[in-house]
Amino acid sequence: MNAHVPITVHREPADPPATPSTRGSQDDQITVTRGLTPRAVLAGLAIGVLINLSNTYYGLRIGVASQMSMVSSLLGFAGFKLISRYTSVPFSPAENVLLVSVATATGAMPVTAGFVGVIPALEYLIGPEDNGPLVMAWQKLALWSVALCFFGLIFAAWLRPHFIERQNLPWPGARATANLISTLHHKAPVPTPTLPGPCASGSNVQSEQHTLSYGHGPSEENQPLFSRASSIDWNSAVNWLIKGASMSGLLTIVMFFIPILHNVPIFGKPAAKDWLWSIDVSPGFFGQGIITGPTIPIHMLVGAIVGWGILSPYAKSKGYAPGKVDDWENGPRGWIIWVSLAALLADASVKLGWFILKPAHTVYCQRDGQVRTKLRSLRRDIEMRLGFESREPAYHVVSTEDDDSPTVDGRNISGMHVTKDEQEASEMSLSWSVLGLILFVAIVACVLAMQVMFGMIRWYYTMLAIFLSLPMAVVGIRSLAETDYNPESAIVSQLVFASIISQSNPNGIIINLLSAAVAQAGANQSGDLSYDFKVGHLVGARPDIQTWGQIIGSIVGAFVSCSIYRLYASQYTIPGPLFRVPSSFLVLSTARLLMGRGLPEGVAPFALGAAILSAAGTVVKMRYSGQWWEKFLPSGVAFAIGIYNTPSFTITRAIGGLLYLVHKRRNGGQAGHSVIFASGLLLGESLASLVTIALTAAKVSQLGGD
Repeated sequence: MNAHVPITVHREPADPPATPSTRGSQDDQITVTRGLTPRAVLAGLAIGVLINLSNTYYGLRIGVASQMSMVSSLLGFAGFKLISRYTSVPFSPAENVLLVSVATATGAMPVTAGFVGVIPALEYLIGPEDNGPLVMAWQKLALWSVALCFFGLIFAAWLRPHFIERQNLPWPGARATANLISTLHHKAPVPTPTLPGPCASGSNVQSEQHTLSYGHGPSEENQPLFSRASSIDWNSAVNWLIKGASMSGLLTIVMFFIPILHNVPIFGKPAAKDWLWSIDVSPGFFGQGIITGPTIPIHMLVGAIVGWGILSPYAKSKGYAPGKVDDWENGPRGWIIWVSLAALLADASVKLGWFILKPAHTVYCQRDGQVRTKLRSLRRDIEMRLGFESREPAYHVVSTEDDDSPTVDGRNISGMHVTKDEQEASEMSLSWSVLGLILFVAIVACVLAMQVMFGMIRWYYTMLAIFLSLPMAVVGIRSLAETDYNPESAIVSQLVFASIISQSNPNGIIINLLSAAVAQAGANQSGDLSYDFKVGHLVGARPDIQTWGQIIGSIVGAFVSCSIYRLYASQYTIPGPLFRVPSSFLVLSTARLLMGRGLPEGVAPFALGAAILSAAGTVVKMRYSGQWWEKFLPSGVAFAIGIYNTPSFTITRAIGGLLYLVHKRRNGGQAGHSVIFASGLLLGESLASLVTIALTAAKVSQLGGD
């Protein structure tokens, strides 16, 4: 995992003492700093809509979503800096945290509501044999989104005291975002924590959030953001963001008129047509490779070579997959996805198992250490009584949780300038009674919505799916805190429902998919919003204000996400050349497998081999995390995504990662503004897609084609 480089800040002169003429403005500033300010909420909603658009676009294309917390913070700060002459109160760090919280909640809704996974599967992939397809009007989609938009934030607020305040977890991405906010507003940077020994931090897994179909997490968080150790040149950073967005938007429009650029046959036309070995020069793909760095894309490329270069021709030649190569039902793509699914299931099972067992392992280590200490003390006491001199040095167990020494919770670290007011503000949460009332209303609304929309779903199935998301939220938050990786949570719900629903039930597939959507909504959203809670805790913002901001962002995001999804679906074929919806095929394939549909002919030994190798590789990577050679061992998640996504995406992303590596080496190991530029590439392409939608609706002719 890339370590964030602390940024040295040039301090501004201290403010003069308050006078009668200035005390009023200072009181206003305190109000702005501590309250739910409309300007921060509105700015967060505006930025969140952009992130929502980006996540819907890339989620439908390649199954990837991003939080973009750093970009939200930078855009918000730059926007208020530009209009600072027209405002009487400066934009505060706490407002920046509120802005990021609102933007995250708004932008995360395409994943939370299943618009990049379950909903396309219900509307476009299941057939009459499964009582489908289920095409829903906009009103029903909006009802569905609102029904799912509260569980994750309530779970995150409930679990906040445990994971944010009491446990010494690293939160690398959240710490980097808090560092950026603190430095932008001329506060002390947040120190990078040093974790205790192996019993406390035994398995920091390499960050993979950038490649997850239901990502968790932010894409850019662990990269060094600026190249020089000085006060942040926010103007330069914003310029690079605008440059990336402008170049990306222009190229995206050009690619609309020249669609062959989505399928450049660099290995020859037969390889591109018959086996899908081509390159898509979409700028957002390059940007994702730059953001992640080279390691994960190279692992994905290994998966693409195995899946599309070896297994796909093998299945075709043996007659296991006689259809076209891109056919999910009878072609090689539908055959190799089972190998991908096996690798994902094995990787997720190992990680989920470890995060469940890790607390017991930690307690065992602590008790073992206490027993050893008592035995040493007893032996020294006996030796002293017998007149022997102990030659062992005295060992003292230092508590990492209950003492008064500096900790990594962001509030008690030497050199961290958090005021008393900020410390008190960071501890002001909504009461449990308020959260319980909101949860009760959310459960009732979800049950009623499911009954109205899907009468075949019994109310207690919905309740079970909701409660399944709570333990998965615990696992996801802890995993995200340690590794910036939120494990796949829908699989657990699908497995549980497959065990209680009869395989002869004609609605079995639909029930399995809907249960996965409900459980995943709570688990994934809680991870994303807990991330923002940690940012606020480090900066000194009020969590109750963050919670209200997240509620507002989630409600608005619910309506925005269904509108954007319906807009794309109205103008493009799903699945089609642009929106291949790989995440939808993945969750549907999982449901069919668990409901007893079986595996395609000939794929079982390869799926078993992929599962064994993925599980073994995950164990090794967790056990030897941080070793120099560990990055050369392919990740099970990245390997699987290289199989279920087409090579055109994987190759482009790998090129982006290599470009980042070359740029970094040429700049003395510094990334400069490359990550900000890459984020602009992502935003620019998704924004330009609105222009291409208009061109498509107007039936503008294209130049060339496949």
